[in-house]
Amino acid sequence: MIEVNEQIDVPSDPQAVWKVLSDPHAVVECVPGASLGELQEDGYYDAGLLVKFGPAKVTFKARFMLELDEPTMSGTVTSRGKDNQGGTRIRATMKFKVVAAEAGTGSAILIDSNVEVSGRLSMVVESGASLVVGRMTKEFTERLVARLAGAAAA
Repeated sequence: MIEVNEQIDVPSDPQAVWKVLSDPHAVVECVPGASLGELQEDGYYDAGLLVKFGPAKVTFKARFMLELDEPTMSGTVTSRGKDNQGGTRIRATMKFKVVAAEAGTGSAILIDSNVEVSGRLSMVVESGASLVVGRMTKEFTERLVARLAGAAAA
């Protein structure tokens, strides 16, 4: 089990951040290697994610459901997927909440998630998880901040 507890600080107001995070298409544009398919009748989206573990690249096909609570600016993403060779399976639940930054201006995104990995590449995924999560969080934050800055300028 991989646990991720992150706080992402962004220099935009909570409503602007929530607007992006509550739109799956906008979020996917902020995640390098991610793709978004169609919303299915069961409420799940089809999705894909290319993840780099050092020199290795693993493509996951996934399905996820997004549950949003607009009044509290919080949500839950439930996902499951497998790699393109079928040897590794992932199940994850991520909870997030947008709050006003303690330092006055801007926002903080609070993230808590649990990821279960099983199968052939599970040891590789688990051993590299902290580095990969750190890199992906940094890239996501940079893209989110750029997107919010562009929206504010428009």
